[in-house]
Amino acid sequence: MTDIRGWRRHVATAFIVAWLSIQIVTPLVQKFELPAFRYRWARFGWAMYSRLVPRYEVRLFRVSGAGQTEPIPTIDRYVRGYRSPEPMTRLALYVSEDEVHGRFSRLISYVAREQRDGYTYVASIRWTEYPPAGVPTVVEFRATSTR
Repeated sequence: MTDIRGWRRHVATAFIVAWLSIQIVTPLVQKFELPAFRYRWARFGWAMYSRLVPRYEVRLFRVSGAGQTEPIPTIDRYVRGYRSPEPMTRLALYVSEDEVHGRFSRLISYVAREQRDGYTYVASIRWTEYPPAGVPTVVEFRATSTR
């Protein structure tokens, strides 16, 4: 009674082959950035054992000498579609927390160098869901521009 015969056997075999292929090929493509074949760190091992993706919010703004938070007026030049100082929700899908911190610290340093107006520019990163272990919930990067 447990014997599968005929077309059902072919469907079951095709399903098993497709499922195994997806579980093996998907992580290889993501980890090795095929067809370029460059290794990329990712926080999961295999597709069926993947972890929940950390989420974070980033706020980019400037601070005057009096400590007032102000929007960055030319933020569209650096981040398309973002309105400063509103939070921008992001996923840390294929990047580590160090890469997230590095990206935004470099961005805010570049914005401060370009503006040359005496303000202090801030990138505030707040990990909202599934935060990485050992990382503070809120991290801020500051860069002071010179006149």
